[in-house]
Amino acid sequence: MSPVPESSSRQQKVVPLFAVESKASISFKVDSPSVRYTEDAIEADYYYENPIVSHDETTGQLKVSPSRTHYQFRTKTKIGHVGVMLVGWGGNNGTTITASIIANREGISWQTRKGTQQPNYYGSVMLASTVKLGVDEAGKDVFVPFNDL
Repeated sequence: MSPVPESSSRQQKVVPLFAVESKASISFKVDSPSVRYTEDAIEADYYYENPIVSHDETTGQLKVSPSRTHYQFRTKTKIGHVGVMLVGWGGNNGTTITASIIANREGISWQTRKGTQQPNYYGSVMLASTVKLGVDEAGKDVFVPFNDL
């Protein structure tokens, strides 16, 4: 069997729909009667249509009625500050780790009676971690808190 020439491989050539240089963003505007542009926002109307089905117990028939819900969306065009919500990152461990990451990144220090303290990750790791101590009589793993060793 002879090798397949590279020019006849099954790769498809990607042809861009619009020529865009580098990674610059494309500016566009929606031309629709449902969209309005104000000085500080883009407002849009959206209609959600959904049939409502009910059962008439006297006749046994299903009755289908149209339902239309109007939603108005407003998107601010001025970009504000962005925050990050860390879902499931609550409690002592999550906040301690988050604080240690920020403290290490910013290189903060503080004074104690023992002198100047610098942030490190050891405290969070030692307090939040467990170590396998061994196995019990049934062969199940036994873990103990790292800071109890």
